[in-house]
Amino acid sequence: MATLLGACDGTEKTEALTAEITAAQMEGRNAARPIINREWKDTTGFNKTLEKALEKRYTYLKHGRPECAEAFDSTFVRTVRTVRPDLITLIESSLLYH
Repeated sequence: MATLLGACDGTEKTEALTAEITAAQMEGRNAARPIINREWKDTTGFNKTLEKALEKRYTYLKHGRPECAEAFDSTFVRTVRTVRPDLITLIESSLLYH
């Protein structure tokens, strides 16, 4: 009986983690929107918008959720790369992104 309860507990934890990662991916896509939906004339405005977009990533790291931060990060970058590949160099060179 204890083995079954332990297995259920593990399944629940796995499902919860999967849900958290899926939510982090959605956050990454949502965070990319302000970046990809604007034409950038200055790097100051871009960096401020990037900083705001990446706040959720920093929150995941601060709370010890590196898997969620990674899911957020990879989805954010993939979204920007797909829609606005011209911005990837700016993002990767930004100190905010490291």
